[in-house]
Amino acid sequence: MIKQFGILTFSLLIGTPLSFAQPTSTSTNKPPLKAQTNIQQSFEITSKYTKHDYLIQISVPAGEEPSEGFPVLYVLDGNATFDSATNIAKSMGNAANRLGLSPVAIVAIGYPKQSTFDVEKRALDYTPKASAEFQKQAKYNYGGADQFIQFIEKELKPAIQTKIKVNTRQQSLFGHSFGGLFVLHTFMKHPETFQRYIAASPSLWFDNYALLNRQVDWLNIKANKVQNIMLMATVGTYERRKETQTNENSTQMQYDFYQNFNRQRSENFLFWKFKHPAEQHLTNLYASLPKAIMLAGCIDHKSCSALFDEPVTP
Repeated sequence: MIKQFGILTFSLLIGTPLSFAQPTSTSTNKPPLKAQTNIQQSFEITSKYTKHDYLIQISVPAGEEPSEGFPVLYVLDGNATFDSATNIAKSMGNAANRLGLSPVAIVAIGYPKQSTFDVEKRALDYTPKASAEFQKQAKYNYGGADQFIQFIEKELKPAIQTKIKVNTRQQSLFGHSFGGLFVLHTFMKHPETFQRYIAASPSLWFDNYALLNRQVDWLNIKANKVQNIMLMATVGTYERRKETQTNENSTQMQYDFYQNFNRQRSENFLFWKFKHPAEQHLTNLYASLPKAIMLAGCIDHKSCSALFDEPVTP
């Protein structure tokens, strides 16, 4: 479903920094986190697949631990997103029953470097392998997305499951910009990795719109094999890149890209695209978090459709 969607304002959107444990080395011997109160923990982990160090921050909802485990939302650019995502999830938890949501655990994937974005590492981790010509002209090294998927699936998820009880049938992935590109790449190449995907302002321009061409393969091979998966994309109306402002062809290609997903909607595959009015590229990161958390927490396809399919009135 593709439609305009008004932004719900959250007073805690950016949020104030929350206190949590200082980073420590990963330990699989620690007991699982208990959920009597809202609990936050952080740890560092080194991946044998990417050779990078990661700062992982976890927020567990207050209240009784669900018998099936917590739905988990993995958010990329964790240094920039953890506090906001945690505050929004906490606010929504107070209205979970009314909204038809389960309380969501947040797992933020960031880097130990004390900056909001580690531009060099995220450029490598979040991007598919690029053409030689595109890489030659680039400022950063690209092409580590498949190794990053291996890190999440084989190293991070098992580590998280030693700390909290996870509902393995309700795991979601959120990313913005290059992170949004990674979300779409993962969905099309390894759809079984998560059940719900949220791509905010994805960098479709990367490698001369190569992902748009890869979608053709997905449509021919994997589209009919998608089972119980939901995909959401968001863009800000004020974030168009300079080349798309003057290139009608690239604008049409992006429109067709999203329409191709929309045409595949079925009982097994739900798709939404939202335009956020007056949001720039960066601000759409934070404008998209409420929907990401709602999609991660809605109980099933029916309840998710009730949240996002209904027409929005002013």
